[in-house]
Amino acid sequence: MKRTLSIVLALCMLLSCAIFFTGCSSTAGGNNWPVTVGGATIDKEPQNIVVLNDCFADIISYIGYDIRMVGRSDECDQEFLHVVPSVGKAASPDVNAIAAAQTDLVIADSALSADAKASIEAGGAKVVILDVPTTEETLKETYINLGTALGGKETGLAKGENGYDELLDMLGTMNTATSNIVCTVAYLYLNESGQLCTFVKDTLEYKFFNYNGNTNIFSNQTEPAVNPEELRIGSPNYIFYDSEDVLAVLRADEQYAHLHALQHNGTLMISRKAFNRCGTSAEEAIYAILSFIEKDTKGTPDEATPDDAAQPAVQPAATQAPAASAPEADSADAIPDEEVISYSAQDAGE
Repeated sequence: MKRTLSIVLALCMLLSCAIFFTGCSSTAGGNNWPVTVGGATIDKEPQNIVVLNDCFADIISYIGYDIRMVGRSDECDQEFLHVVPSVGKAASPDVNAIAAAQTDLVIADSALSADAKASIEAGGAKVVILDVPTTEETLKETYINLGTALGGKETGLAKGENGYDELLDMLGTMNTATSNIVCTVAYLYLNESGQLCTFVKDTLEYKFFNYNGNTNIFSNQTEPAVNPEELRIGSPNYIFYDSEDVLAVLRADEQYAHLHALQHNGTLMISRKAFNRCGTSAEEAIYAILSFIEKDTKGTPDEATPDDAAQPAVQPAATQAPAASAPEADSADAIPDEEVISYSAQDAGE
């Protein structure tokens, strides 16, 4: 039977829970430890961790180890991590706060200063330094490294691999659970010079955005800067954007006055950060896009089974996204508005 996106995605809470619980009962000894990851040798399973990179924090949340986070950097500003205390900036965190939290493992990128790293290690915590992933291959490697560091070379490694595979499977399922109506979409952000830009082909943010299952008018973009004429002619049904400044630029320029998305309230703010965080945030962003489009088009999605369903592991508080006015089609499968699961991803960029 045909299902709306709401039901398809609601069913996948089971899969999200499976990711969390798979491998949770890791053994403290046996063949799991020690492991060497990111320049650190870890002798036993870490219990209190501090994460100084937002992408790493997102992946750690996705594979179910965020419960061990006792500290985060200011850059880890995801809504679902706000309950975790900040320890300052990623490059120069408060080493006293890290020590006071009885931290046994800090996970960072190359932004961490050498002095801060030395001070953290002097306080008794191990420091793992990883590269931020930029390709699909390095993303999978990051999942595996983080899983291994937190759960060991058997349990944790498997959890990292499974988490990566589940992320792509869930995004793929959401891709196929869209309305039968294929729409045109675009993502826009401003660079440091205030120029309109979009995601570049072969980057992770491009890959994750394209899981929305609709036609990206900038699908062949090789440079970030947007060609105004291409945007004007493409006139996407929906524009997703990084900040309100993007809409201000569009509305101030007469050549964009007749863009379909602007004329029909087809715009939604989703932080660009979500597409670079490669875990919980990326999944939430795609869910927000699909929910927004589905609520507007009221289309009937393709059939999907509970085993194939997908939903974000963590949902922020629901808010009503702006939608274009459209007559509601009569359908035996229609769901009342109050039962539609949807939320705005605007909080992800705060």
